Amino acid sequence: MKKIFLLLSSIAIAAVFTSCEDEEDIHVYNSGDIAYFSETTSSLFVTASNPSKTIEVVSTETSSAARTYNVTVDPSSTAQSGVDYTLSASTITIPAGEYFGTVTVNGIFDGALESGSTLILNLTSGTGETAVFDIKHTVSIFKLCESDLAGLYSVTTTYGYHDFLPSFNPNTEDMEIEALGDGNYFVQDFSGGLYNGGPYSSAYGTGPTSMDVEFTDICNNISWTGQTDPWGDILMDGVNEVDPVTGVITISWYCTGYGENGVSVYTPY
Repeated sequence: MKKIFLLLSSIAIAAVFTSCEDEEDIHVYNSGDIAYFSETTSSLFVTASNPSKTIEVVSTETSSAARTYNVTVDPSSTAQSGVDYTLSASTITIPAGEYFGTVTVNGIFDGALESGSTLILNLTSGTGETAVFDIKHTVSIFKLCESDLAGLYSVTTTYGYHDFLPSFNPNTEDMEIEALGDGNYFVQDFSGGLYNGGPYSSAYGTGPTSMDVEFTDICNNISWTGQTDPWGDILMDGVNEVDPVTGVITISWYCTGYGENGVSVYTPY
């Protein structure tokens, strides 16, 4: 949005502009300099490195003395101080001879929400007689988890049901998780060996690609949709998560066709 500040000494002159309804964001002020948030919205994507966002206030004039503005959190904010974020200060100072001042919003990874929250900052005058416009700035805060699961794992699968129990239970073998980008991954033979080299291979003709699955990791939560084996859908069933400390992945799956199910524990090498 274009900002136009008109510094007028005459109310009569100001009246000329009242009919210009098509002009955007016009402020009329008859004395002194003006301060405002340079942007009224921004986004902060919080990763494990706890990044920060700098919010800028601009003045239309310089001054021989530093000017300070108060920054308060609007009660309509859904973000919580000390949970989603911390604020570097409750004031913004524009140094003498400068046009700009800043305040910093620091993200907190452990408390930020994947669904997001909003921090609304209010700007009010502090020292001096400066007028302020665009006095609200809304920061949308989102947790953004970094995912790095690609690699070789030792996978132990304990089966709840398949046609040849109690044999072939549990089974341990090496498996690879391949990265597809943006937290998406591919695993060949999600059955943990049952379909590829296990008893289903000789009995039913299954092979390496009979239970290929693509899954998603969002903040250590594993999920997938639309995945199938030769007889039906493959659904999530029970615990599906990554241990953030050890990197061990637990995947619980269930096949709707004939009821095969198991829990596969992926231990990284």
